[in-house]
Amino acid sequence: MCFQNLPIEFDAQGRPHLKEGAADPYAYQKREIDRSQIEELVKRNGHIKDIDIDPVTRVAGSLAFHAVVDLEKRQVLEANSVASLFRGYEVILKGRDPRDAMFISSRVCGVCGGVHAVAASLAIEMAFGIAPPPFGIALRNIQLALDFMLDNPLHLYLLAGPDYSQIVVERTNPSLWERAKKTEAAGAEIHGFKTIADIMTALNPLTGKLYLEGLHATRVPREAYSILFGKYPHPQTVVPGGLSSTVTLRELNETHNRIIRTIDFAKKGVFIWEDITDFFYEADPKYKQCGARPKNLIDTGMWDDPYAYDGTYKNAAEWGDRRWGTPGVIIDGKLVTTNLHHINMGLEEFVEHSYYEGWENEPLRHRTDPAGNPISPHHPWNKETKPKPTEKRSWKDRYTWDTAPRWDRHVMEAGTYARMWTTAAAAKLPHTRFVEATGHSMKLHAPKTLLPAMEFEWEIPTEWNA
Repeated sequence: MCFQNLPIEFDAQGRPHLKEGAADPYAYQKREIDRSQIEELVKRNGHIKDIDIDPVTRVAGSLAFHAVVDLEKRQVLEANSVASLFRGYEVILKGRDPRDAMFISSRVCGVCGGVHAVAASLAIEMAFGIAPPPFGIALRNIQLALDFMLDNPLHLYLLAGPDYSQIVVERTNPSLWERAKKTEAAGAEIHGFKTIADIMTALNPLTGKLYLEGLHATRVPREAYSILFGKYPHPQTVVPGGLSSTVTLRELNETHNRIIRTIDFAKKGVFIWEDITDFFYEADPKYKQCGARPKNLIDTGMWDDPYAYDGTYKNAAEWGDRRWGTPGVIIDGKLVTTNLHHINMGLEEFVEHSYYEGWENEPLRHRTDPAGNPISPHHPWNKETKPKPTEKRSWKDRYTWDTAPRWDRHVMEAGTYARMWTTAAAAKLPHTRFVEATGHSMKLHAPKTLLPAMEFEWEIPTEWNA
């Protein structure tokens, strides 16, 4: 049984249904935040401070953080994250021609627009009963892979890399910098940097060798992306059913050439970041506790099997299990389901602290999914986006344009690590020459390119941190 908190149980045949006897099975209690105690502490104690980081410009400026911190005990007493921008794409799309959805939704972001276009395509395929041909699915998989080939160097070298650079480390932690100058880099034979300090210097923003290489490495997959999908970051050829353009052998060869170049840079990057991580952990094992949090992760999977995906909700559990990125939910470090129906059943979204009207008093659209499985009144399918801004931000009441999504009432983490974890733990990955899921790890077989063939293994971590 995968649900701990929602009132769903399974019969002997594995069919889900609501538990009997509950008058309001999806009821919940709002957690009241007593701000008065916090405010009194701030007044009486000079070492307790309100701290605001607004905006966080590394993500385009529409994110902020608020915290109440005990400087003596070095503890965070209260924290809030704030989405300061109303996007409203659900409102914009309402009443539009469905064929506009890919082009409008991809404007959500200047980095991840491609995945929003694909999500819109998948939704329309399911709504209209469209099953793409195998080649269309394969091309969509390439598109999603190119998105990640761009995201990796963008994050590692341009966004996160400066945190580990010489100009930051030397200024904020001089003793660590001195240690870095004396520590040899284990991967020097591959990446060419003799010491950890050399790597840190190469990560200096705007001038460092790795920073500039990372900048170029984001261009190469952009070029490949534009060849097949029109332009980046807002693709023009992604439509329900596959692609709206003809793809020639020449275009595939040009794309392949750029993918190979990206793989070479990725191989080098593995050794660079292994060296940095090992250095920090050896310098102070407490770094392993930075950002430590519950092992609760969720992912719907990615990269469909061209011969299994049919776009139907009825068969979603089957074609989901055939994805090369396995869907799944991890609770307390344990895989509890890989079934897309179960993943969907457990979803809820709450707006008590958001600038939106609730929809719990509206007529209920869906009590079940198309397969007859129960879903919550708070499920996103029962949601309507109704903005309700307030004149003043209140940490006790409403303070963000974001919402609070939950699975089985758990706070979850999504993203690439979640996908790797669920894929590794499930060990359902279809056979491929390049990736193997073992139940406790992912083995990666990187083919020979300009650099020799290499074997890597990502193991499910025992400590989950930042």
